[in-house]
Amino acid sequence: MSSSRNRRSRPGSSFEPVSARHLRVQSTLFQDVSLLFRDALSDPRLEGVRLASFELTPDGRLIHLGYTLASESASSPREVQETLVRASGYLRSQLAQHLDLKRVPQLRFTFLGLALDGGEEGGAR
Repeated sequence: MSSSRNRRSRPGSSFEPVSARHLRVQSTLFQDVSLLFRDALSDPRLEGVRLASFELTPDGRLIHLGYTLASESASSPREVQETLVRASGYLRSQLAQHLDLKRVPQLRFTFLGLALDGGEEGGAR
């Protein structure tokens, strides 16, 4: 018989504090993904896309990337989403080359809405 008190809590439960290593890895990944968005992705359908949120899951297997689209962008949100999903393999391969991680997280993109000020590059920096 096992007591529920002796059971180990699941990773990512709301009771566990986030480790310093997790925060360092998340920060490094955010910087590298931002640089890749700015410098390596040259698809014209991604013009006006800005990273707005970034979250690494506690187990380190998935990155949730929220993005906004400039209101004057010629691409539709659906077209941008499809382009980002297709580019995720390239982004992961570039992250694997730059980082010394056991596994490179999967990328999951979420459209957050249209950006009111399309001239600012705040999210991708």
